[in-house]
Amino acid sequence: MTDVLPWVLLGGLLVLSGFFSAAETALFSLSFEDRERAGVRVRRLLDEPRELLVSVLLGNLLVNLLFFAFAARFLPSGDARSGIVSGFAALFAILLVGEILPKTIALRAALPVARLSSLPLTSLVFALSPARRFVNVVIDAFLRALGQVDPDEPGVTSEALAAVLERSADEGVLAPGEADLLAEIIELGALRVREIMTPRVDMLALDVQADAAAQEAVVREAARRRMPWLPVIRETSDDVVGCIQVRDFLVQKHKNLERIVMPVKFVPEVAPVLSLLRVMREDRISEAVVVDEWGGTAGVVTVEDIFEELVGELRVEGEMPEQPVVPLGEGRFRVSGGLSVRDWNDEFGTRVVPTEFETVGGFVTALLGRIPVPGDRVMLGGGVACEVREVRGRRVHTVDLYVDETAQAEAAAR
Repeated sequence: MTDVLPWVLLGGLLVLSGFFSAAETALFSLSFEDRERAGVRVRRLLDEPRELLVSVLLGNLLVNLLFFAFAARFLPSGDARSGIVSGFAALFAILLVGEILPKTIALRAALPVARLSSLPLTSLVFALSPARRFVNVVIDAFLRALGQVDPDEPGVTSEALAAVLERSADEGVLAPGEADLLAEIIELGALRVREIMTPRVDMLALDVQADAAAQEAVVREAARRRMPWLPVIRETSDDVVGCIQVRDFLVQKHKNLERIVMPVKFVPEVAPVLSLLRVMREDRISEAVVVDEWGGTAGVVTVEDIFEELVGELRVEGEMPEQPVVPLGEGRFRVSGGLSVRDWNDEFGTRVVPTEFETVGGFVTALLGRIPVPGDRVMLGGGVACEVREVRGRRVHTVDLYVDETAQAEAAAR
């Protein structure tokens, strides 16, 4: 029994070494489609690739050190020749069983290997977090000593990728439409849900405590706007109890509202849009209620809102598009107060509106320090002045923009 135990121990360490090699190869060779199919645990591991890689390498290093230590202890080494033979045998075993074979298998069956290894690797990543932090400090110190970029900063920025796409379109490598779509996809990664949602003030909701006539009026308005669903509230928009399909309500004729109310997904307003899209795909939903940091309702978002960020406003045939920016001539523009800061920057190529504001109307209100009234005029800087044209309720609806191109050019030159 004691003669068998060392071989069992060495065999177990070889299997562990092979496991780490196979897991590393499988996880880092998954295609985007396979990542989506692999499951939540695999995606969470790959969301932190550096942490995963350091953990796998640390685990593999520890196993290999133990293997060679026990091999030196248990394998024959009475003389120089037997010691050399034992050393080469151990090295051959670790290369074949611990590296080559598992990596070959993992390349051919990456998806199942990734799924099988995800659970033990999740535990390993957690267990090795103290050692990993120390290793990361050492790595970061070496990178900074070599003059590398800050490891917390992305190696390739979205601006750099956009410049590459623009150059590719200019050189004919990509069609202009293809370059624009790819640029929007890249930009989508930096967007938050609050930037694409329908805000609470524009949200249409069905109150379960309203009378039948009021409920039907809300649903008819939703149908007129071609909204497929409605959030269901109880008295206030902060108390969302579910959602309904507008079609179901019209068929039921509001006879039994509770039967058609379905659960609704809640997402934070600061969630990345790509994370929202992933949740919608996993849960097979097309809408969600957006909540703020206090848990109150901030608005609603649909999968259509995401698609419109990629391809522009979706309209049915014959529907006239809304123009958020209308040129009036001689450096004047009529601009929607709801125009996002991101779209402003795309339209005018100027950064006079800080990115901490969501809309042009919000920025104008902040500059005035009060609720705007028609005729209010503010200087945005960079040769751009703005006059409030229309206010609806307490919100800026439209503004007239005056652009001094000479002042803009001088500001750009400075």
